Amino acid sequence: MKTRLFLVCATAAAVLTPGIANACDLCALYTSMQVDSPSPGAIRFSASEQYTEFDKLQYDGHYAENPADQYLKSSVTQVSGQYDISDQTALQFVAPIISRSYRRVQENEPVTGDVSGFGDMSLLFHYNPIRYSRGKFTTRVRFFAGVEAPTGDAHLLGEEADPSHIHGGGGDIHEEDGHGDGHSDEGEGHHLAASMPKHNGEDHGEPEPLVNAIHGHDITLGSGSWDFPLGFGLTTQWDRLIASADAQYNINTTGAFNYRYANSLIWTTSVGRFVYLEDETQVSLRARLSGQWKEFDVGSGGVEYPDTAQNYVFLGPEVNATTAYRFQLVLGLDIPVEMKNSDLQAVPTSRFRAAITYKF
Repeated sequence: MKTRLFLVCATAAAVLTPGIANACDLCALYTSMQVDSPSPGAIRFSASEQYTEFDKLQYDGHYAENPADQYLKSSVTQVSGQYDISDQTALQFVAPIISRSYRRVQENEPVTGDVSGFGDMSLLFHYNPIRYSRGKFTTRVRFFAGVEAPTGDAHLLGEEADPSHIHGGGGDIHEEDGHGDGHSDEGEGHHLAASMPKHNGEDHGEPEPLVNAIHGHDITLGSGSWDFPLGFGLTTQWDRLIASADAQYNINTTGAFNYRYANSLIWTTSVGRFVYLEDETQVSLRARLSGQWKEFDVGSGGVEYPDTAQNYVFLGPEVNATTAYRFQLVLGLDIPVEMKNSDLQAVPTSRFRAAITYKF
C-alpha cells in the first residue's frame, strides 16, 4: 500500500508540470524547497549560481553554421534572504548578480564584449499549506507569488527599438546545397552567409554579410518592467525514494523601450534516492528533467520579434545534501535534449547549477 502511494505521488509530481519546455536566462528564480518547513522567526540565507554556455546556433530548431564563432557565456548569481513568518508562510528577497561575455556580429564584423551588474530584484511570498508525514512517507506542497522590480540596467534593449536593427536572420540564411531537409546531422544544416558565388571553381563577388544571433534582449541585465512570478512545488518521499516537481510562470509587462518579454514557463521534475540517510544528514542523487518555454517578445505597436520564441528541455544529474536541518547544498548539470526555437538564435549547450542555503 505504501509503495503504491509513493508511486501515485511520484506520478503526480511528473504530471503536474506541463510537458513543454524554459525561457529567458533572466527569468528563473532560485526558490528550491526549503531545508525544512518554515520555522517561525527563522532566517535563511542562500546563494545560487547558474552558468550557461550558448555556443551553438539554430535556425527554426535546426543546426546552423557559425562562421563568426558567436557565443554567449552567462553567469547568474542569486543572493537571497528569507524570513519565516509562521510555520506555513515566509517572505523572500532575491537579488541577481549577472555577468555575461559574448561574441556577436555588429556591422558585419565579429565583436567581443561583456556586461555585468545587478539584475531585476524580486520579493516573494511563500505559502506551505501541506506537510504530511506518516511512517516513512512524507509529502510537502508549497506555492509562491511575488513581484520583480526593474532594478537591472535595461539600456541594451534600446537596440531592439533602433530602426536599423535587424530582427532575426531573415533571408540571409539558406540551406546548404544537397541538404534540403535542414536537419542537424553533422555536415548539414543551414549556411550562414559564409560563401561567395563560384564559377569554374573560382570565387567571384563579395561574401554574403554575417548574420547576428545575439541581440540586446539576450544580454541585457534588466527588462525595465514590473513582472509577477507565480510558482508551485511538490516534494514526496517514501523511505529512501524521493520525487519532486516545481513550476514557475512569469507574467511580464511592457518595460524599457516598449519592449515586452513574453510570459514564460519554467518547470522541473526529478526522481532519485537517498544514498545517505541519517537523523541530521541526508544526501540524495537525482535525475532531473527541466524545461523552459515562451512565445514571441513584443515591441512597439505590437510587433513580434521573430528570434525570441523558445522551447527547451534539459536532462541531467543533481546532488542534494542537507546537514543538521540548517545547511543545504545543491549541485546540478543540465544537458539539452530538445531545443526548438524560432528564427536564428544562440542556444544553450550546457548549464551548471549550484546553490547553498543556511538557516539561522
